[in-house]
Amino acid sequence: MTELLKGKVAVVTGASRGIGQAAAVTLAQAGAAVVVTSRTEPELAELAARIERMGGQALAVPADLTQEADVERMKAAALERFGHVDILVNNAGVGKYGPLASLSAADYDWMMNTNMRASFLCTAAFLPGMLERREGWVVFIASVAGLKGLPHETVYCATKFAQVGFAQALDYETREQGVKVSVIAPGGVHTHFAIGTGRTEDDPRFAGMMEAQDVAEAVLFAVTQPEKVRAFLIGLRPMGEPL
Repeated sequence: MTELLKGKVAVVTGASRGIGQAAAVTLAQAGAAVVVTSRTEPELAELAARIERMGGQALAVPADLTQEADVERMKAAALERFGHVDILVNNAGVGKYGPLASLSAADYDWMMNTNMRASFLCTAAFLPGMLERREGWVVFIASVAGLKGLPHETVYCATKFAQVGFAQALDYETREQGVKVSVIAPGGVHTHFAIGTGRTEDDPRFAGMMEAQDVAEAVLFAVTQPEKVRAFLIGLRPMGEPL
């Protein structure tokens, strides 16, 4: 444990596994109190207990972040426990890969609501407090799919392009008021992401992919820049993956 983020409070969405879990642990190790949220209650509870065993502070709040009432409930729980939120990591995300003809309107709604609507709702919930204090960090875990179109990822790319555009516009609105916006855009990461919706557990490409911890370190880098510096876009690629 360090005191790099001592006194800071972070909310990490989609925290029950993968990048979200790694980011929550990494921020806690740097001294931040962490609010972890996702739909899966047992995994969240174990994550919070793990952080507290390390000597950190954690609050688990199960929530469907596509639902406004759930986001408000999560916000209320975070503020009741810690009083304020300094860092928001918009990590909740889903993906389904395949040719456009294989995707339905329900697939579109599932991806767009989870990836973009949840980012909007959570940002809208916590940004006013950051602006009032003239300090804060809003981090979006986007993707290379938000920077270039990729085959068999039409809808997923659309959700991630939306996320990046939202972040760019937000940066214009908040920068002069002390709130920093960062986009982390990784390539292939070896997690449970899209298993069963385009990936399989025995995918041989996993061996060359990055680990969730690699992305978590980029999140920590983004929120620990000097006062006069903001890291808006951090692109991460496995060594075997072209730009």
